[in-house]
Amino acid sequence: MNRKGIVAVLLVIALVAVGTIVVLGMNPSDEGEEGPVTVIDAAGRAVTTSEAPKRIVSCSPSLTEIVYALGIGDRLVAVTDYCDWPEDVVARKANGSLVSIGGYFTPSGEAVIAAEGDLILIDKGVQAQMDMVSQLEASEQRYIVLEKGTTFDEIYAAISMIGEICWAEEEAEALIDSMKGRLAAIEEALGDAEDIPSLVFAVWLDPVYLSGNGTFTQDVILHAQGENVYSNMTGWPEVSIESLLVQDPEYLLVSMMQLPTPGEEIISGLENDTMWAEVSAVRDGNVYIFTGQADNVFCRPGPRMVDAVELMAKILHPEVFDAALPHVIGNDYTDWVTSAPVGEAVTGSEVNNLALIGLIQARTDQVPLP
Repeated sequence: MNRKGIVAVLLVIALVAVGTIVVLGMNPSDEGEEGPVTVIDAAGRAVTTSEAPKRIVSCSPSLTEIVYALGIGDRLVAVTDYCDWPEDVVARKANGSLVSIGGYFTPSGEAVIAAEGDLILIDKGVQAQMDMVSQLEASEQRYIVLEKGTTFDEIYAAISMIGEICWAEEEAEALIDSMKGRLAAIEEALGDAEDIPSLVFAVWLDPVYLSGNGTFTQDVILHAQGENVYSNMTGWPEVSIESLLVQDPEYLLVSMMQLPTPGEEIISGLENDTMWAEVSAVRDGNVYIFTGQADNVFCRPGPRMVDAVELMAKILHPEVFDAALPHVIGNDYTDWVTSAPVGEAVTGSEVNNLALIGLIQARTDQVPLP
């Protein structure tokens, strides 16, 4: 073996010893490197892109937000009716550069195919989207299935997978690190909290539907150092007011896409109701209602989920953060978070109006809302 051969062998041995061999052409960190890239999606399928996707179709508002947070929102060509964040999404819908593929729970397979995307993002938590799979495969569409996002770890996995398959791996790593850093700062501040307040997180009040265990909201509650008095129940159960009186939570947090009346009137109605007024949260003035984009941060498992933790933490532990949040929080929620998310809030006319029946069905089936 000549001198060059010996050097080559020694170099390979050294690289193996420190675990740094890179297989070229498999997982590029940017568009300047050669592909292809292959990932195993949430459905156990191998999905490959030989170059960075240029025409992305998103079937979920949370996935749309992830794409924008990775800095590749300009690659989107089609989204759902409910995608409205960041503001650029609304503007592009208005000027026609973004088309709609239908609702979050009612996507049109024909519209998805007509968008001519080179990568389609599917939410595993929505059966209607999974039902499109056979139609997409028959049309030889490239799609990837992402976890529905009931925990922070699942969201990190979705961000990482989208970043990898879209050739934006470094951006995905930076986004995850940023989110983890914010969470760590919140948790460090909460290390000084004197107690862990009990709470109920409701998504409707008549009848009462609320968050139990095994939901994204439960993970938010844990990070915000709250105690969900219904953590012994799973999914989004219906409970009676009598049950609430027995559990008697210190806080009542309500996340409602479709407010039947203004939030202030809802709180006043609870305070003047004979039974509701007996619940400690109502009696002590600890009712908070999220609507518009504030509601979205609590029901879209994506980059803004840290905002949900921060809002809840400041409500439950005002003494720690020296904060006094309003009892009704909407599109202006960014005024009370330390790090503004990608984009800006849209105005009231753009807020989602998901029908109650769809909301109940989605929550009951443990599907994250858009």
